Amino acid sequence: MTKPTIPMSPEQLPQQRVVAMADLPERPRPFESVIGYDRRPPGVRYDKPRKPAYLGQVEWAWSPMHTRVDAYYLHRGRRYWMLWLALYDDNWGEWNWSVVGYVPCVQATRTEAAVHLLTDFWEFGKKENGLDHFHWINEQGELRASHLRTMGIWVWPRRHRARPEG
Repeated sequence: MTKPTIPMSPEQLPQQRVVAMADLPERPRPFESVIGYDRRPPGVRYDKPRKPAYLGQVEWAWSPMHTRVDAYYLHRGRRYWMLWLALYDDNWGEWNWSVVGYVPCVQATRTEAAVHLLTDFWEFGKKENGLDHFHWINEQGELRASHLRTMGIWVWPRRHRARPEG
């Protein structure tokens, strides 16, 4: 399992600003995702996976004392793809794990599940908690910086509109 690391200098971050838009897979039909904390499809049981696929890590830094660091993983269960969130707790210096998204395996490929579960999770955060666009990409995994940037534009398009002249 890939253990996320938090970059401590700009040199450790992937390229942020000049990143090409990525071609991402269209959302499959149907794509019946279940998204949220403590939500799961009926009958699903799980333990922390041994070898989930590391998707990448993003960070929000609202102030020096108010940050959020999320690392994302994808695991294929018996019937569902599961999006795992590893949330860094800087008070204890550890990663707290929880499942935040599911979609039936028959409805999506690995890449489709990774892209659309994560964008659904960000949409959930935006709607439920007013989550804004992440401030930077800390690490790439199976999802490259261009993928994460493009997905961010899907979820938060207003941030990326050109400013009107005037």
